[in-house]
Amino acid sequence: MSWSTRELAELAGTTVNAVRHYHRIGLLDEPERGANGYKHYGSSHLRQLLHIRRLRERGVPIAEIPPDAESHSDERMLRLIEADLSASIDRLQLARAEIRAMLSARGDGAGDAESSAAATR
Repeated sequence: MSWSTRELAELAGTTVNAVRHYHRIGLLDEPERGANGYKHYGSSHLRQLLHIRRLRERGVPIAEIPPDAESHSDERMLRLIEADLSASIDRLQLARAEIRAMLSARGDGAGDAESSAAATR
């Protein structure tokens, strides 16, 4: 099966402009063209595009995604993403602990704060 640029973008949940941009910077392989000049994307292109999107959604900058993102870089990228997520969790847990300490110092219970927040929604 083959898809047009628009169809590929829709399948991957992205835009035609993003697909074209990934071509320009060498992240997405150029597909074959039909006699009419239209691009014909295959399943390998969809896999590449989904992989690029997955990395982008996890905060990897485009400049750090290697052209062969599906190969050897997977483990390195995933380890970097995991480390970033772990650091974010640590920061959030620290902020949460500090907020709880502030609430306790005021004499408010954490349950009261949650009730107040729910009431204002």
